[in-house]
Amino acid sequence: MLACVSIAFHSVQAQYTVTHLEKPVNTTGSETGAFQLGDTVLVYSSMEHSSGKNSQFDIGGPVMQVYQARIARNGRLGKPHEDRWGLNNRRDHTGNLAFDPWTHDIYFTRGDVETMNCEIWFAKHKKRRGWEAPVRLKGPVNLPGTTSTHPAVGRLADSTIILYFVSDRPGGLGGTDIWYSLIKNGRAQECVNLGPQVNTAHDELTPFYDQRNGVLYFSSNREGGLGGHDIYCAVGQRNTWQKAESVCACLNSPENDLYFTITSYDSTTNRPLAGYLASNRTDSYYLTDSSCCNDLYRWAVDSSLWVIEEPIASLDTIDTSTLNSQLLTLNSFMFPLFLYFHNDEPDPQSREVTTTTTYTQCQHRYAALRNEYIAHQRNAADSALMSLFFDTCVVGNYNRVEALFDYVEAQLDEGRSITITIAGFASPVYKEDYNHNLSRRRIASFINMIRAWRGGMFEDALDNGHLAIIQKPHGAIAPTTESQSSDPIYGLPAAMARRIEILGCEAK
Repeated sequence: MLACVSIAFHSVQAQYTVTHLEKPVNTTGSETGAFQLGDTVLVYSSMEHSSGKNSQFDIGGPVMQVYQARIARNGRLGKPHEDRWGLNNRRDHTGNLAFDPWTHDIYFTRGDVETMNCEIWFAKHKKRRGWEAPVRLKGPVNLPGTTSTHPAVGRLADSTIILYFVSDRPGGLGGTDIWYSLIKNGRAQECVNLGPQVNTAHDELTPFYDQRNGVLYFSSNREGGLGGHDIYCAVGQRNTWQKAESVCACLNSPENDLYFTITSYDSTTNRPLAGYLASNRTDSYYLTDSSCCNDLYRWAVDSSLWVIEEPIASLDTIDTSTLNSQLLTLNSFMFPLFLYFHNDEPDPQSREVTTTTTYTQCQHRYAALRNEYIAHQRNAADSALMSLFFDTCVVGNYNRVEALFDYVEAQLDEGRSITITIAGFASPVYKEDYNHNLSRRRIASFINMIRAWRGGMFEDALDNGHLAIIQKPHGAIAPTTESQSSDPIYGLPAAMARRIEILGCEAK
């Protein structure tokens, strides 16, 4: 487990930037809870300025709603508009969105404008485009007479959804605490307090879980901060945590600093590069009282100034004869681009040639098995190779797909047509006809990922033929002496055989 990422922020304290987002995204009201959907859409919540004499959260005052703004290629934000996903409800406050990157489902807060009590709601992503009508999350998360808000989504090693949230329910340490609940079949399970390593007698708010590094970020007005709410982080999962620590003055200010999120990472170290936070620091917009109104800020650090730790093993010191050339191909995308699967994924034991599963779902499930695969290796050298395979191929190549899709988007925007050619393979564990069908399902999962990408941005191009997919299912790769002698599931030759190959991307 990486040490708390705040160490990185300490080391680059003089090289970060915190930039106030421009109007009209920020207003004299309050903007909070920003996150990016891919590189193209900024989603956040906004509430108009109140004419009341106290704060903008006066009962009966303005209603918080979800907004979206297009992000141009130069980084400029377009004119925001109210959510088009059907989340807003004019009678209630709506905000604090949490986007599940594995399923594209959305968790969010809906608050009663009279009682100010909040509940967590859920909108399930449709298979093709958009979201179903939101529903109140089932189970014990929403406890009558209390507030449940600020959802954040993570995954356990077995891919179970874990929902972190904020509540003032009985059984906490005081004020509002951060709790978690596992989500199974769309229903919340038992609610568990994260404990004194994270929570205090003061208020803990706005959690964000960094799945890549196993770090929970949140805000608290506990003693010892710079003032108001400061941003803290804790390494761990569920209710097992290292003691939380402040992310330091490089991001915190004497005012309130809340809603910390991460939008990009260093591809080598997985350390955070940029994201958003909300604050009422001195340059925020307001009419009469600066304490009323948060604005959105983008933070960024210069990753080139980080000191990178020595890896477990380097390509110069281990035998790479069994690794394919993808380990050495570290450019944004170079063909063929290999994407890998766990055994018999997707849809184990199926003989169908298609699937509703996306490759995104397959990849996240596979990446979560990294430690399990490493534990099955015979010696330290094999463990180092498997670790490198997961980091560079399973995770790294998936990240390169994002660069490929950015290229496809740019070409389509310029009026060109795109043809992507994909080959599918399986390990020689099953019979030939089964492996051929499995190869087709693997290609189908990638096509499903394209259709679902960033809310369906490529769907029209797929339907009208401007984006075409050529499929080449090949079945099993012929077994080698090495593959026959290794573990048929967890051995590196078997892991490398279970893949699809993006053979090329042609623009006309």
